[in-house]
Amino acid sequence: MLEEGLADYYGTSLIVSNRMLQGRIDVETYPVWWLEELATRPTLEQNLRNGSVIPLRAIVTNSGGPSLRRNVNLYYLHWWTLTHFVFESPGHRTNAVALVQSGGNLAAFEKLIGPIDRVQQEWHDYVRELKGTLAGPVQARR
Repeated sequence: MLEEGLADYYGTSLIVSNRMLQGRIDVETYPVWWLEELATRPTLEQNLRNGSVIPLRAIVTNSGGPSLRRNVNLYYLHWWTLTHFVFESPGHRTNAVALVQSGGNLAAFEKLIGPIDRVQQEWHDYVRELKGTLAGPVQARR
């Protein structure tokens, strides 16, 4: 859901001296502190099998994924990290606003960002790198 991803993207942005630093992650915000539950193994295939990654097709289309009720934090992690990935990756940021303006459906996503299967791997690599970068601060928070 594009709306939740945008809300999380801005909601997790660091605020310093009453100024939002868009895209700079505040580890004191939800859903950042649940990041250890996302992509728990090194490979995308392992994470799809163990359920720590929901297929991005289900995230973008809002259908076909596991129960939202039982996986609410995992969904929020996906919405946030996918939006962060699109807005902060040099290869995708130029199309981020156009994706939002289009409503973010699968056809627009694939036209503006790329084929969902390829992007899923890129996003997974981004998430694994993000987890490595934030591991210390997020763990210190807990």
